[in-house]
Amino acid sequence: MGADYQRPATPSVPTWDTMFDGETNTMIRLDPTKEPAGDWWRLFGNDELDRLIDQALQHNHDVRRAAFRVMEARAVMVSSRAGLFPQLNAVGSVADIQISKSTLAGLGLATTTAPGTTPQSFAAPGKQYTLYNTAMDLSWELDLWGRIRRGLEAATADAEALDHDRRGVILTMLGEIGAAYFELRELDELIELAERTLRTRRDSLAIITSRYRAGLSTELDVKRTEELVESVSAQIPEYRRLRAAAEHHIAALVGSQPGMVALPPKPLRAVVAQPIIPVGLPSQILERRPDILEAERNLVSANAHIGEARAYFFPTIAITGAGGVQSVHLDNWLTSNSHTYNFGPSVTLPIFLGGTNIARLENAEARYQELLEQYQQTIVNAFREVADLLVAVRTRAEQRWHQQKQVEAAREARRLAEKRYLAGIADYLDVLDAEREILNAETTLVQTDYARLNDLVMLFKALGGGWKPGDEQPRLPAP
Repeated sequence: MGADYQRPATPSVPTWDTMFDGETNTMIRLDPTKEPAGDWWRLFGNDELDRLIDQALQHNHDVRRAAFRVMEARAVMVSSRAGLFPQLNAVGSVADIQISKSTLAGLGLATTTAPGTTPQSFAAPGKQYTLYNTAMDLSWELDLWGRIRRGLEAATADAEALDHDRRGVILTMLGEIGAAYFELRELDELIELAERTLRTRRDSLAIITSRYRAGLSTELDVKRTEELVESVSAQIPEYRRLRAAAEHHIAALVGSQPGMVALPPKPLRAVVAQPIIPVGLPSQILERRPDILEAERNLVSANAHIGEARAYFFPTIAITGAGGVQSVHLDNWLTSNSHTYNFGPSVTLPIFLGGTNIARLENAEARYQELLEQYQQTIVNAFREVADLLVAVRTRAEQRWHQQKQVEAAREARRLAEKRYLAGIADYLDVLDAEREILNAETTLVQTDYARLNDLVMLFKALGGGWKPGDEQPRLPAP
């Protein structure tokens, strides 16, 4: 009963096939035939990040919990399949029985014969006896309307949906590790930049103090330089606090306790490559994004439940039977007189159930429409997410190119301001302003590097991480 699932029509979108190259300040055309690899994080060229992700794939508790949910759903699927086969049970019992005096047996109309005895009543008033019984019970529902098969189809789709959810959990976890690792290395570079700037400003303070004592500078110049020294000194503890938090976050993601993962300081640009991502047609994300695949399998399940609900309107036909041995005496247990059996079809026809079947069908149809809207919205969100991130990656590259030029200009401005001050034709305030601009420009450049790397991680996630149907990577972790 019910219609077989048909994938709903999805909107088409333009092809995004270009990206800005921040190294050459040019637009490059991407190869639409290539897809990100399943182990996309290796494109960043960092062995330490590879090791952390490999550890997280094995020990992250969210990933392991998602794997157990898949195992649970697969067990439900096997249970649903069992309804297609005959059910056979062995039954055995021993019971002390006293027949009611008000029944035919109790009135002496039922007799039995034991070996070597004359017929006698075993149901005289107050008479008790023991009944020994063994039997095989058979039950097999004929799935004429496909109710059981639709239930199995729904359970299978539910298990597949949870498997895609597991992939989504893995993809989210990988994105979190990548973002946390790049944040940690960004903070390493900011700490190094702040410490280098602090050394430079302390040297400047020593020079200005010497010039002040020699009468070549003012006390105001000394105090302004001291203010710059304390300003950058105050930034360093905050950077270190944020770095420790990022390291603790990484430890939790790989399944360890805070302090169990030690990552020595390394500047961001020294440890991470800036990959150019070959992005194909946006419609290809439908084939690998876990959230879209999960939403579609939920839709398949809901469609199967409609057929299952329709089948409840029709008769249930089953074949039932039982056969075995029944006796009140163990010594005639295996004689032909003790054999008993029953066998035949049974039919259950729903006539009046108070609207239960109608409500069940309406519920299934409404559920399907709800999940259809969710499926379509998931696709819309996926297209928007990819479009936003492609724009972000492109504009970040442009932004970085211009910020690099800004850093070079700020360094040259400081050199000229210092030269003019030493020549006595400029105020020291120009030198201080130039130093502030250098620190601001270099800090912004580091932050842009991190933002672009984070955008790339999110882009891989938005593209489904390169997974394709049938891809077995990464595998289910062991229980």
